[in-house]
Amino acid sequence: MPVQHRTERGSVRTIPALLVTIGLAASLTGCAASGAGSAPSACPAPGAASAAVTATGAFGEEPKVSVPSGLTTSGTQVSVLRSGDGRQIEEGTPTLVEYTLVDGATGKVAQTSGYSGQTAPITAGAANYGALGSALECAHVGDRLAVALPKSELSGAATVPGSSSKAEDAVIAVMDVKQAFDARATGTPQLAGDGMPAVVLAPSGAPGITIPSWSAPEDDALHLLRKGSGAELTAEDSAVIKYTAVSWAGSNGESSVIGSSWTDGSGAQAIPLAKGQVIDGVRNAVVGHRVGDQVLAIVHQQDGTTAYVIDVLGKMPA
Repeated sequence: MPVQHRTERGSVRTIPALLVTIGLAASLTGCAASGAGSAPSACPAPGAASAAVTATGAFGEEPKVSVPSGLTTSGTQVSVLRSGDGRQIEEGTPTLVEYTLVDGATGKVAQTSGYSGQTAPITAGAANYGALGSALECAHVGDRLAVALPKSELSGAATVPGSSSKAEDAVIAVMDVKQAFDARATGTPQLAGDGMPAVVLAPSGAPGITIPSWSAPEDDALHLLRKGSGAELTAEDSAVIKYTAVSWAGSNGESSVIGSSWTDGSGAQAIPLAKGQVIDGVRNAVVGHRVGDQVLAIVHQQDGTTAYVIDVLGKMPA
């Protein structure tokens, strides 16, 4: 993945790494998919299993979760335990949550997010987050959700939530939806840059990059594609971004997409902006820019020249 950074103690943690032990990163979907940044055609529905869950305690703090002994479910279910009045989560929306996972068979807590405010965003509907990401679609910031899903779906079985009629032991995820970011850069479009690659946007906001026939600039270069008005990012921040990276034409005259968080299932990423935590060309394309900006960066790396289009969607809470 072109946008790489180190993970150190105290840094932002990623959801997939935390959830891989019980398979919540499996490619599962709970809603019919539409374009990123749009409302899903169907929202996750409640059911008897999710409705049987209770969770007490303050929002944003680790709750005490109670489930009936031997809880089972035949598909993914989502109940709203506490209704928020914040923005609605749409497909493609990066969302900050705190969560507690409970084994429905035993009622014991299997895992939590840590409730430190430092868990990386989940992008609603992104494949890497499976049923967890799908469960967020149609939720609102401020909601506390109870998600019930069969263990077989968590293990990566080739099933679609709701497609099985057989009741199975459930896993419960209680999620507090704390914050949401824009699904795409929302700044004002700017004039194209001379000598720079052409960028066109899909309806979802995903960029397509056309590399010109001439050689890349000798030095790294930046051009602002959209000018936002949000908070300015500093070297002390961790930025929430989406990106697409395309190689400049090599000796064979061809360029290719070498990475895109829009299409690889990962969705938005949180990257630390301290020196040495992310490659300099990407860091320079974000530090000093504002939330809502979209930046075209030409970056020279050891393995060649890369054109990045980076949407700056937000900054992580301190």
